[in-house]
Amino acid sequence: MSPDISRRWLPVLGAAILLAVMIAGCTGSPYAPAPTTTQATTATTAPTTAATTPAATAMTTVPTPQITATMLNQTNVAIAIRNFAFSIQLVTVSRGTTITWTNQDQTQHQIVSDPYGDYALGELFRSKPLEPGQSYSSTFNTTGSWVYHDNLHPAIWGKVIVK
Repeated sequence: MSPDISRRWLPVLGAAILLAVMIAGCTGSPYAPAPTTTQATTATTAPTTAATTPAATAMTTVPTPQITATMLNQTNVAIAIRNFAFSIQLVTVSRGTTITWTNQDQTQHQIVSDPYGDYALGELFRSKPLEPGQSYSSTFNTTGSWVYHDNLHPAIWGKVIVK
């Protein structure tokens, strides 16, 4: 490979390696299968394991709570954004439910649905950047599944399943 070509591809290779390291450090996937419970309200937290090496500690600086909730037949659901994570990462709701995200961090966050969710329906919602204390709401009138993330901190993600 000529030196010109290798210099052109070096940033791409570096980005690919960084992405692979970040993915390897993640504990879950926004595209994980939906829970099959039908209880009115259920919240669980997965056990956490302590990092044993400095490299592992560096990869887990953004906490990702493994919290799920099934909130069928509720008209309003509140999700807090704090410590660079959503308080409910995976939520199952009924059609017509309004979800309100409130920024409880000391920095801005922006909620954006991913255009390539489970059903590839395109972007469903996008908040403006939320200052600390501000909220954003979206009403889910269509059944389906939407992965969303914080546009300013892309490692923060969540998923809404509408039944």
